Amino acid sequence: MIQLLIWTIWLALALFALIRGADTFVSGAKQMGASLGMSKFAIGVLIVGFGTSLPELASSIAAALDGSTEIVIANAVGSNITNILLVVGVLAAVGGRVLIKRDLIKTELPIFFISTTHFLAVAYDGTIDRIEALLLLGTFSAYVYYLMYEAEGDDNVDLVKDSKAHRPRLQGKSIAFIIVGLMAVLVGAHYTVEMVVNIANLLAVPIGLVSIGAIALGTSLPELFVTIQAIKNNEAELAIGNVFGSNAFNILVVIGIPGLIIPLVADEVVMELGLQILLAASAIFFVNGLARQIMRWEGMMMLLFFGFFLIKLADFVV
Repeated sequence: MIQLLIWTIWLALALFALIRGADTFVSGAKQMGASLGMSKFAIGVLIVGFGTSLPELASSIAAALDGSTEIVIANAVGSNITNILLVVGVLAAVGGRVLIKRDLIKTELPIFFISTTHFLAVAYDGTIDRIEALLLLGTFSAYVYYLMYEAEGDDNVDLVKDSKAHRPRLQGKSIAFIIVGLMAVLVGAHYTVEMVVNIANLLAVPIGLVSIGAIALGTSLPELFVTIQAIKNNEAELAIGNVFGSNAFNILVVIGIPGLIIPLVADEVVMELGLQILLAASAIFFVNGLARQIMRWEGMMMLLFFGFFLIKLADFVV
């Protein structure tokens, strides 16, 4: 029991390093994106959305290098479920009715549908080989190209009203934040994977159970923090863009890159529960995107659905 407590504390510290590192990275990347004149939605999807998924990517690559491939798929599936049901649920339940001004049917919704469908198709048999991983990365490349093309007409982010002479100093600080953030993410990822394997072995439970629960919830905290900040600043659309970008990144890159390193295997937790919940949550989010709004009661229902997911996870412990 003492050993379990020690490893749990180390896991919490490792997740903290992951989250703080990702937060530092995003701070630098956002400023860099603003200095380059990127649109607000592009920053929300490309920088904030993908940047807040760095914990998932780093921990998944570390797991692949360690040979613990069950962690990779469970991590991505659990994170996407958490992003939709918990993050979007909090956004609507706490912030109230969310209106989406962009016509998502022309941009993000088709890519979201294709990405999710593609992932579910390759993961259906419980394994993802290198060819399937390469196809996922190809889909991601098409997604980025399409997004950047569509984002060209958006309003640009207001740049810091400074002379050009001050921009090198601004970019230098941003680069420093990016480097420091990445270092913290890498260190946190290494110890996160090590502690998860130790805890799962000690409790004699599937590694995927700890991954889809503890790691997925922990690495989704950046998205939750972004959402809370968006509620305070009345920037719900930025938070929605963050979830779209983060989820696409999780199922295409967080799985695609480790899949090139080593073939991935999904354990019973993912196959018997995770994929079904992900399909249902993605369908709900897709319908919300079509309606271009999320009502407060829908946010509450998402939170209840997330509670149901956690209860079903507990069944695998006994």
